[in-house]
Amino acid sequence: MEKLRACIEQRVPVKHIHIPDELTDYTSQLELVEFLKPQVVNNPLYFKSFLSQYIQRIEVLSQETSDEIYDLFVDEQILNAKELPPDVSDVIKYHVNGFNNIGSSADDMIVMKEMPRLISGNNTTGLRTWEAALFLANMLNDEKARSTFLSCDLANKTVVELGCGTGLLGLSLAKHCHKRSPLHKIIMTDGSTAVFDNLQESLERNNLSESNVLQFQQLIWGEPLTINGNVDLIIAADITYDVGVFETLCNTINDFFTLKNLQFAIIAATVRNAETINSWENELDKWFPNRWETAVVESRPGSISANCYFDVNTPGIRVYIIKSI
Repeated sequence: MEKLRACIEQRVPVKHIHIPDELTDYTSQLELVEFLKPQVVNNPLYFKSFLSQYIQRIEVLSQETSDEIYDLFVDEQILNAKELPPDVSDVIKYHVNGFNNIGSSADDMIVMKEMPRLISGNNTTGLRTWEAALFLANMLNDEKARSTFLSCDLANKTVVELGCGTGLLGLSLAKHCHKRSPLHKIIMTDGSTAVFDNLQESLERNNLSESNVLQFQQLIWGEPLTINGNVDLIIAADITYDVGVFETLCNTINDFFTLKNLQFAIIAATVRNAETINSWENELDKWFPNRWETAVVESRPGSISANCYFDVNTPGIRVYIIKSI
């Protein structure tokens, strides 16, 4: 049931959700109804589609459909459900406690309101979570996985996130990692101040409103740094999709190395376009010769078996690490 719940909470396309036979019995139906009811209002059409598939599975197995499941399916919200416009938000829950962890607690999940159907546009790329952010969040929050590419512990470290967007990376460190190995500070930065308005609600949803480890600051790449104090680690994900920003991005990372005593920068990138990723690696060669490497290569994210989901068509993901001199 946990895996099924995780898929629903992340809004995995219904056609890709596997419903085990053992979860169609009467007890499971009742449990599922209680789980689904509070979420229906966020995206009724999604739950209409899921319940249709679930009931069909029950019938194929010649199980009896409970009154509770049927009543939910014919609920007015679901019965009259229509496709939501792309700019209407949904509440999504992501598991961020590593790829090999099965059991989950509240600290293992990040809940946020975002627009998963909104792909691009003016200041909109930060309004949904992208694949490389989910991948890197799980890598960083799993001590064993993190140790394969990062030689230092995160305890008492100051971390800066570049292009934080929905905030999955920084929030996951604050909610999961920080409670197990306290960090000194997590500074979440973005060029768009609209991102921070959305983050306030995410803080509340994740019980991080009173967190003293999180800070938020606008940071324009290529401009003088305005962050105070030294920084141990930079993290970022899916910020390398536009070749036009590579020079200013690398300039800013270099400023952190030269002015803020930066030790490591870790950047996860989804390989959507070979030419773009080659340009990114050429820029790394230009700015950080012999100081960077591709630390992790996941060629088939969709094959990962975990409580977080990657579509089978998700391109490969690479994690780059840049080190100080």
